[in-house]
Parts: sequence; structure tokens; C-alpha cells
Amino acid sequence: MAEHQMIDVMWDDSPVDVSEETGMIWSIANKLRGPYQSDKYKDVIIPMTIIRRFECALEPTKDKVVEQYEKNPNYPAKAMYRISGFQFYNTSRFTLAELCNDPDHLADNFVSYIQGFSANVQEILLSEAKGLDFKKQITKMDKNNRLLAVIKAFSELNLNPRTIDNVKMEYIFEDLIRRFSENAEAGDHYTGRDIIKLMVNILLAEGCDDIFDDGKVITILETPCLIPIQNQAA
Repeated sequence: MAEHQMIDVMWDDSPVDVSEETGMIWSIANKLRGPYQSDKYKDVIIPMTIIRRFECALEPTKDKVVEQYEKNPNYPAKAMYRISGFQFYNTSRFTLAELCNDPDHLADNFVSYIQGFSANVQEILLSEAKGLDFKKQITKMDKNNRLLAVIKAFSELNLNPRTIDNVKMEYIFEDLIRRFSENAEAGDHYTGRDIIKLMVNILLAEGCDDIFDDGKVITILETPCLIPIQNQAA
């Protein structure tokens, strides 16, 4: 029988305090008041949080990546990953802080900065079909004089992976999504960590040792999935 290793972080119930970080991000969301309804803040705040997190992660290797790109714009993406230290990179000389130095061209420069990211990140941020279509929000913020304040605030936010690890960052995203979805319909929320733990605990409950047998296929009934069927039948 294969050896099964439990991932400690999944079972760690120790509280992770992200109130300071999410509070700061939430205060930035208030800068959107007016042009944006509160339920639409997430259209800006989630992409900006992703951008700032990526920027903080890439900071130590940014200059090397830009130098290599300027030597050879066709340098292979996989080779550039090795220079950046991540499965993404940014070839733009801009940073969020530097963008604020030229407010007259802020929107165009910000789009250029995002287009400096590797193709996989651009797809997340700019794609209308598959991604967040963030260029639309940049235009909206710019027209309503919100872009500079938002970029400046995020440029001062510390989301460095060396001080905020991936687990804590996950909690930050979860808390932001929860806040932005307080008035959403059922099904719009993420599945809470406590619910996932409960389901896994039930699955691994006493008497289920045979689930670890090689080649075992398990079917689980999730009764909420039956509700729409029952309603339709009624």
C-alpha cells in the first residue's frame, strides 16, 4: 500500500491574523467610492492585490530580468523563469511607485507595465474571455480620477513573500473575497476552509481505512447538489 503523508498546514487550526493586511486593503477600496458600488470594488482590488503581490515577489530579480530582455526580447520564457525565480516575470522598467511620477500618462504607462508581465500573467489580468479584463477598470478609474490614488496606495503595501508567506497570503485573499461577497448570492462564495476540513474529516472517519487501498475509487454523495433536481421535479 502506498505511503500517505499528511500535509501539516492543512490540519493546522491555529488562527492566522490577517486583519491588519486586509484592513489596509479595504481602506484602499474606499478610494473607489462614487464611481464604483461597493459590490464592484473587487473588480479593482483583487487584480491590484495580485499585481502588487507579484511585484513584491519579483523585486529581487527584476533588474536581471529587464537586462536580459533588453539584450534579447525573444529570450525564451522558460529560461526567463529561471532568472526571475518564479513561473512568471515582468520585463517593464516601471514599478507601481514609479508610475506615480508621471500622472499625465498614468493609464497608458500602467497598461504598458502590465503588458511587461509574462504571457501567463497577462492572460489572468487582461484577457476579456478568460481573465479579469482589467484594462477596462484602468480606463474607468482614470476617467474618474481614482487611478493615481489607488496605484499609490498599493505601491506602499507590503505583500513581500519573504514576510507574508503563501499560507498567510491565501488567508488574505479568502478574507477579501468574503468581504466583497457579503451581499452575493449563494454559490458566489469560496468554500470555507473549515467546511473543507469537516468534509475531509468525515471522509477519513473511523471505519474508512480501506480508502487508501491502491486503485480505490470512491463516490461521495453531496446532498446539496440534489436540491435543484428536487425543486425542478416538484
